[in-house]
Amino acid sequence: MNPSSPAPLAIRLMKSGLALLAVSALPSSHGETPNAQPASVTVHVDQVTAEISPLIYGQFIEHLGRAIYGGIYEPGSPLSDEHGFRKDVLEKVQALRTPLMRYPGGTVTKIYHWKDGIGPKENRPVRRNLIWGGEDTNHVGTDEFMTYSQLIGAAPFITVNMSTGTAEEASEWVEYCNADGNSYFAALRRKHGHAEPYRVKYWGLGNEEAAKEDAGVLQNPADYVQKAWFFAKLMKLQDPSIELIMVGDDEHCAPTILESLHPIADYISLHLYASTPNAAPSSLFTSVANMEDRIKKTAAQIKALTPADPGPLSRWYRFPGRKGPVKIAIDEWGFWEPNGTGAYGLEQTYTWNHALGVASFLNAFQRHADVVGMATWAQTVNMLAPIMTDEQRSICQTIYYPLALYRELSGTRHVAADVTCGTLPETEQLPVLDVASSIDEAGRTLTLALVNRSETEHLDVALTVAGAKTSGAWTAHTLTAPSVHAANTLQEPDKNVVEYRTTSITSDTPSYRVPAHTIAILQVALAK
Repeated sequence: MNPSSPAPLAIRLMKSGLALLAVSALPSSHGETPNAQPASVTVHVDQVTAEISPLIYGQFIEHLGRAIYGGIYEPGSPLSDEHGFRKDVLEKVQALRTPLMRYPGGTVTKIYHWKDGIGPKENRPVRRNLIWGGEDTNHVGTDEFMTYSQLIGAAPFITVNMSTGTAEEASEWVEYCNADGNSYFAALRRKHGHAEPYRVKYWGLGNEEAAKEDAGVLQNPADYVQKAWFFAKLMKLQDPSIELIMVGDDEHCAPTILESLHPIADYISLHLYASTPNAAPSSLFTSVANMEDRIKKTAAQIKALTPADPGPLSRWYRFPGRKGPVKIAIDEWGFWEPNGTGAYGLEQTYTWNHALGVASFLNAFQRHADVVGMATWAQTVNMLAPIMTDEQRSICQTIYYPLALYRELSGTRHVAADVTCGTLPETEQLPVLDVASSIDEAGRTLTLALVNRSETEHLDVALTVAGAKTSGAWTAHTLTAPSVHAANTLQEPDKNVVEYRTTSITSDTPSYRVPAHTIAILQVALAK
């Protein structure tokens, strides 16, 4: 993307309900307001640490509350299309440019049987949702999910039932989705109107299997390992090219799973839910930092327990093992506060402080791009979600906008950066400025993501680029709100608290003032 041209982003955000507040060219941000703290960032453009997977910007929908029914799908509504998909929601999801969509769970995977959700809808059984309550018509199933994924341009990511389901059932699901021949389930997919295989690449083996409260039976990691090998064999024999995500969210189970399954584990799953444990907004960032520590710990386990190259599997497996190092799949992440409504309190109102937390999370994913291979926000609509609906309308919550901004602007290769700044009060030395830096594949654009997590203090950030020369002015894309407590709600659907601006930084010795509680993504061209 040309760093001096914000128009594509502005158009997408405006379509999502965000008015473009201002596009202006300013010589510098210095002098606008007094009492700013000094900070500095030195970016080492020549020190590429890792490729940033585009899959870190994924999403997730589950058969839970109003995530699907009344969320993405509401047949008979004047807002829905011929498939029953809410057009207003679809437009907002499309604007996120989601590269990956996870389905059908989540915890509900443990009682979900995919064959209930195929064929004529009038013939599909209505099942009680024994995990989340209520009934499921199964009118959204595999083919509907694939259609939705195609409409939003996302690769599908399916989790299989390892609790009440069988390895044969999972294998047949792979056949239904990926086989191109005359076998029974390939023919059945064609009979249902889908001639071409879906070619689903990403398959999760279970979900949070260590959770004894759920309907799972694999709390002992040794039991999971034994069953996962059997599932993997039958699924890989259907399609040797699929990639497998193993559970690993329980830190006590992860070592056993990594040691035993690493020859076929492309990813190990990690679930990260942050919260605001006390009244101080800064406590949210402490929670996010704790989640980043879990990434570091899992990365260390991967390094200690899995060889980068596992070597070939015996030819009698009849399918190949993993081809690259094991990566982390953060296939559920987000914010889970105790004050929600709806099913299990999962319909949550997110403030601007949560949006700052989203940016901090995404910065962490970029900083650990060497090991974080994918991430899916949990969930897309209504439940812990960036998009909320009622029968008449839909809105974008505050957290929607950093998700869109990062997806639009971030580079594809993480580069090293040195940061000097103060700390947040009421935290244990947590930096007030959170930073991630990246360049594009061609090495022509530097992108610097800055999050001023202070509720009240502005930051004057001195910028230094080492290892390359810059060309032309910097462009700053900023998101902010009147306060960290501001929120978008369905009660005031026409009021959007989020403000988006662009400015230019033309000084020969660039610095940028990041206002309090602001996300700023700075871009500059690099000389050839």
